[in-house]
Amino acid sequence: MRAFIAQEVHSAGDLNTEVFRAIQTCDAFLAILQKRGAVTFAPHPQVERSSVWIQQEFAVFCYRMFLEQRSLPVRVYSERGIRREGVMEIAVANPIEFDRRDEVVGGVNEWLKSREFEEHPVLARREDHFRVRFEQTSEDEQLLLELIAAHCLEPNDAIDHQTLRLEFHAVINTTGSIEASVENRFNAAYATLRHLGLIVIEASHIMTRIWIVKQWWQLIHDELRSRGERV
Repeated sequence: MRAFIAQEVHSAGDLNTEVFRAIQTCDAFLAILQKRGAVTFAPHPQVERSSVWIQQEFAVFCYRMFLEQRSLPVRVYSERGIRREGVMEIAVANPIEFDRRDEVVGGVNEWLKSREFEEHPVLARREDHFRVRFEQTSEDEQLLLELIAAHCLEPNDAIDHQTLRLEFHAVINTTGSIEASVENRFNAAYATLRHLGLIVIEASHIMTRIWIVKQWWQLIHDELRSRGERV
């Protein structure tokens, strides 16, 4: 298990990128809200405030789950007496209030051992099948997947063959010309993805359309993100 440590980043631009990347790729979200000082919002009485950043990061994580249409493990601890703000106040986070730090440590240990982290057997099998396929891809096949994903906002979206072909050439050959060696690489990568069952193709007399196979959609996006690809 590896946690993201913001203190290891030393510039504002890098920090923004790294925080968003961590929220985008993490497997679970743990927030511990502690008192950071008293504030007054007129005409309301004085309240204890926690980290505003954590509550914003929680909102981004909720939006990620909405976009991906899936649920991920979430646990929020809140020191008793803290004012909750933004999405933290309205989302069904059910923060667990605590008075002592040892309550958090014991609770987190139990949470990590809970059924919430048990991998669904069907999902595990699907990931195993995907891993076997993806490990047979080279940089050319991964570039094609990246280009397809860039044009497809949803699993049912497609890219036409000619657009994919021309963009592959544009990335490989910056001169803009169509070279035989690059064409051979495109055809080989295209054939490999078809053979591995990572893409599906529909041909007509008008055009050939290409999709990422629906069951591999999210896994391919996760894999390309973890490798730092532009999807």
